[in-house]
Amino acid sequence: MPDTVTTTSATAGPARLSAGTVRQYLAARSRLGDGAVRVLLLRAAPVWDGPAVQRTAGGLQARVAVAPSVLAVHEQILGHLDAAAFPDPKVLVVLTDVEDTDLDPGLLARVYGGRIRSVDNWEVVQVAFDARGLDGRLRSETWAAEALLDAAATRGWPSLGKGLLSRDEALTRLARRRLRLGRHDTDALGGPAAQDDGDRIDPVALFRWTLTAGGPDLLRDLRGPERAGLARFLAEPEQGGSTGRIVTALVDAEHGADAAAYAVVCAALWGHAEADHDLYRARGRAERWLGDQPPAQGDELDRLLTSFGRNGEAYVRGLVDRGEHRLADPVLNRAAQLVAQFGAQTAAAASPLLVAGLDARFTAAGRALADVGTEKVTAAVTALAEHALASDRTTQARIERVRMAARLRRWLASQPDSAIASVADGTARQISELGWVDRALEHLEAGGDADNALADAYSQIGAQVRAKRRELDHAFSERLAVWTADGTAPGAMLTVESFLERVVAPVVTCPGRRVLLLLVDGMSAAIAAELGEELRGHWSEFDPLQETTGVPARRAVAAALPTLTAVSRTSLFAGTLMNGDQNDEKRLFPQHPCWNGAPAAIFHKDDLRSPDTGSPFSTALTDALADGHTHVAVVLNTVDDRLAQEQKLGDGTWQAKEIGGLEPLLRAARANDMTVLLTSDHGHVIERRSRKLDVTGATIGSARHRNPGGPVTPAEIELAGPRVVWPEPGSQIVALRDHDTRYTALKAGYHGGATLAEFTIPLLALLPFGAEPPMGWRELGDPAPSWWVEESEDGAEVETGATGADAGAVPDTSVSRPHRKQTKKAAPPVAEGAISLFGEEEVAIPAPQEPASPAVEPVTAPASASAEGPAAALVERLMATELYQAQLDLLARKPRDKAVLPKALAALVEAGTLPMTALAERAGHPATRAPGFAATLAQLLNYDGAQILEILPDNRTLRLHRAQLVEQFGL
Repeated sequence: MPDTVTTTSATAGPARLSAGTVRQYLAARSRLGDGAVRVLLLRAAPVWDGPAVQRTAGGLQARVAVAPSVLAVHEQILGHLDAAAFPDPKVLVVLTDVEDTDLDPGLLARVYGGRIRSVDNWEVVQVAFDARGLDGRLRSETWAAEALLDAAATRGWPSLGKGLLSRDEALTRLARRRLRLGRHDTDALGGPAAQDDGDRIDPVALFRWTLTAGGPDLLRDLRGPERAGLARFLAEPEQGGSTGRIVTALVDAEHGADAAAYAVVCAALWGHAEADHDLYRARGRAERWLGDQPPAQGDELDRLLTSFGRNGEAYVRGLVDRGEHRLADPVLNRAAQLVAQFGAQTAAAASPLLVAGLDARFTAAGRALADVGTEKVTAAVTALAEHALASDRTTQARIERVRMAARLRRWLASQPDSAIASVADGTARQISELGWVDRALEHLEAGGDADNALADAYSQIGAQVRAKRRELDHAFSERLAVWTADGTAPGAMLTVESFLERVVAPVVTCPGRRVLLLLVDGMSAAIAAELGEELRGHWSEFDPLQETTGVPARRAVAAALPTLTAVSRTSLFAGTLMNGDQNDEKRLFPQHPCWNGAPAAIFHKDDLRSPDTGSPFSTALTDALADGHTHVAVVLNTVDDRLAQEQKLGDGTWQAKEIGGLEPLLRAARANDMTVLLTSDHGHVIERRSRKLDVTGATIGSARHRNPGGPVTPAEIELAGPRVVWPEPGSQIVALRDHDTRYTALKAGYHGGATLAEFTIPLLALLPFGAEPPMGWRELGDPAPSWWVEESEDGAEVETGATGADAGAVPDTSVSRPHRKQTKKAAPPVAEGAISLFGEEEVAIPAPQEPASPAVEPVTAPASASAEGPAAALVERLMATELYQAQLDLLARKPRDKAVLPKALAALVEAGTLPMTALAERAGHPATRAPGFAATLAQLLNYDGAQILEILPDNRTLRLHRAQLVEQFGL
């Protein structure tokens, strides 16, 4: 590197050299490190405040001394070169402002190069980077040369390989090293860290830096010119932009560590809140936090803070979304403190990130729920789900509770009929409608809410739902009393005593079929609705009754009376109405003719205990499951045990993992290719502020039934006849028909009474996706009732998966079903009881008919509008659109059979969710090519990025998003 004259005026004298400059200058002269004793004279101000000994990145050591006079120079040179002892280090650097002509030429001849050398910092920078040249814009940053050399320290700068050192490259490297914005900032600080050399210093990098311990202090501690230069660089649009300007201002005001929290508050003040006097006052307080010299004034400052707030809010939300609460929680807590300090509470309520914003959204949801007939409930639920803190488990439970309240509000608004035409009508309605009501109400009752608006709304909705349920239970109990007393045959209604004959036997007769019957003691229709929704993510659900027609439905099983385990469970396993125990079940279950001579075994609680820690089941159960011929029944007691002990408070949910043994048994069924029947022996009612009913002169049989004697209160009903089998067949009992009464001590829940929830037993018939169903089994669509699905303010569906009331059709023409709310695109209103397939199309069905005698259970097929009618009509309109025809023309492979696509589309419209193989079979397409057929359908329907046909994560199931289909194709 040639020596050049430093850029200093004659009056100013030589420049002061920094330690970095000296180190980099020495590093550029490899000969100084050859082991010889040498003296290097550098023209500079004779001032040095660095360490006396300097070490370069290459290992060269040199001692630095100053010589303000000619005599001092002579003394330093001679003292080093002529020392009696070998000097250490061997190289001496002398900083002096004297001229060459003032020194003895003979002495100069003994120093390195034979003269005083002048230093050009930019030349040293060029060598330090191994660059072929420097960007002219970089040279204009006069402060940067010394800063770059100082920052090199002992590490040096990575080589550019003779490339040009640009201004942005040099200052980016300088900022990253000086402010510790490099690789040593770990990913835990909010995203991937960049190296010293390279990436732009964007807003994310700046916010991440402000959260590092001592990070902002690194900028404040720099010398004035370098601090100002780096601050200008970080504020450039190509770097941090508005975020850089505000962050550096906060650093100057000693608030740098709070930059992210301040940004969240700014996002509320300048982005989300509506302007009023309070807002402007809060903005003024926030602006003063930038110090005496803010980076801008007036509208320009507003623009900066708006952009800064938006960037900071996005950064913190990213932390929350990634679950980095170690960083996010302190930021949000500090932001809440700043809200109070600035008086920005109103603005904070509009924040999609602050806790205050979440609280405000819960309050708004409560007010919307309390406003009868409001259209704002769905919008309130959507706003809650979109808040950044909605992913918290506790918050999710609260939001789910709001959804449940909204569903109950829609159910009430549908004006459900209080009449129960028959016992079959009641049990079918409990499965298709009222069990879902019970599930939603249980969520409300399980937790309530600390927000006053929500708590009041829940109380109001809960009271209305309980009153309606009481009407329905009273109407049902009257039908039950007449039917039981007359001893009329159940007809088409499925009962515990006919379960093995009508459901299990047809499966057993199919070659190679084995049954796994899982009886969850005490499982109600509400729990089955929740479990079914979870299990349908991995299993296909079927209607297992062969002799029925119409729309497939989830089936109800009628319990024996009273609704106790000893009565209904024994009757189910024995195949006849009786009162018994486990011994009777073990003896009679394998002897039932439904097994057609095949072995069958039943396992109760004590039979499930594993022989060692590593086994999921007992040896006998393991062997029975693995045996290729044995049919297996297992009793799971989790629900019944919990009812006898503790209340389930909090989220109100029932998941498969909470039912002891259920998940491993389902895995075993899948592994052993078994047909799964998931059912119960009775339902139950939950303890929620019940009252104990005192009766005199009567023997109490259970928490919910007693022997006859004494007056019968309005909460009770007398039941007699052959279906009452306790204490012996043909007995007479008095049973409770209100949910909120009991005879015995307080428990978590009760059974034995005459309510729909206790008498109705749910049945889920399950197969793994793609499995061949037994003969006569028909796959279900989504069984959720129409009001379970959220609707937008214009009536379009928000949640997907439910296929409307048609999917939840019930096996009795007398069942009342609420119709779906009319949308803006809907046809004129139709009569109560209509089925809405898409929300814009209503199809009338026959009005319910009273049976000739209330004591006779009619033998009927399931009610159904034409399964092909509304679906085919909509598919016909779809295929007539120009967009559909354009999409069809783009298909690389069109099915040869032109009827395949209409059949497939109609099947998807009807079911909503279907396995690929089931869809292919319904469309008449080879099941072996089902995945390719599904891809073709997705290409056909998913126009312009819209996910109308979704392939679920199992890669085997399709879900049609009906609302998006209607909107995207203009139907």
